[in-house]
Amino acid sequence: TSQIVANENLVFFSIDNKERLNIQELRKAIEHEARNDPAMKQEVSIRWMAFLDDLLSHKSSKSYLTMNGDVNHVANKFGLSRQERYIALGLFHERGLIIHLTATETLRSIVVIKPQWLIDALGKVIRDSTIHVDMAQYERTGLEEDAQLLFNKGIATRDLLGYLWNYDQTEFFIDL
Repeated sequence: TSQIVANENLVFFSIDNKERLNIQELRKAIEHEARNDPAMKQEVSIRWMAFLDDLLSHKSSKSYLTMNGDVNHVANKFGLSRQERYIALGLFHERGLIIHLTATETLRSIVVIKPQWLIDALGKVIRDSTIHVDMAQYERTGLEEDAQLLFNKGIATRDLLGYLWNYDQTEFFIDL
């Protein structure tokens, strides 16, 4: 959860990087809020931490892990029950350590360990076509009409989305 922390009458902390003004005040405010956040006092099982560490160790080679693949394998390695692994993933998601969405079965099946992967994929659809789009690439692939529909009316076809996302987890992105 996010909250606004007041700095006297302001809702922000002005920082002067050259003179290092107000940095101590910002540090104190962060420390104060962290110490008073009940979530910071929550005890977490060492097995859960080992589970998280193992999941994140895949970052060098993968952007996401599948529940039926790596996630369940790692959870089993640390003796986490099905219910316990979902609770742990929820906590890690809430703390911003991973992204694990649960609104649909497709979303539940993916654990994102590199958020940049999501940003890059969504950025292929949400963009200024006058600056970032090479229409020739869509002509070469036979998706010119699909691209025009997306960039002119905001309507995306599955074919175009699959192409933009390299046919990698298209259903996951559609469910977002």
